[in-house]
Amino acid sequence: MSLAALVALSLAIATTGCRPSADFNEDIAKGTIESQPMTLEGEQVTLTGDQLQCGVQNEFWESPTSLSPDHSTAHLTSKARDLKFNDDVIVSDPGATKPYVQVRGSFPLQVDSITAIKPGEDNTTKLVEAKAGVKIDNVCFPQPLPLMGVRHGNFNADAPVVFHFHFDDATGWHADKIVH
Repeated sequence: MSLAALVALSLAIATTGCRPSADFNEDIAKGTIESQPMTLEGEQVTLTGDQLQCGVQNEFWESPTSLSPDHSTAHLTSKARDLKFNDDVIVSDPGATKPYVQVRGSFPLQVDSITAIKPGEDNTTKLVEAKAGVKIDNVCFPQPLPLMGVRHGNFNADAPVVFHFHFDDATGWHADKIVH
């Protein structure tokens, strides 16, 4: 191979290696997250008071019971598990500002805002901090349930969720997981 061909090949490889970073922005991040359901493994979502009461009325969970003066829960029913809720609703707990419940399964998501885009471990990955919600097709949940991010090792309703993105030549950018 001639020196000119080797230089041209090296430049092509170097340019291809930089391409993913240059093509990534908020619109791509939002569109990618919202384009297909994402598998969530034990993520926490917040509920409003109305959603909590609607869940009781529709027998998704029992009426809240107090375990102690500052901790109350609502036990899930099989109807809630059919909607992919995975653990009892925490109604009040020290440090919790809103009722929350765990979800597990594949869900469509809605992104409300992107708060940051950061480089990942190499030029084919990105970390995207976003406010996002889980869409659940039920009258009790007309709006997406906000995902809780993690701050200082604990789920927090005010913290953004961190999505890990990966680029490959065959599929382009895709969000492959939530990181804590």
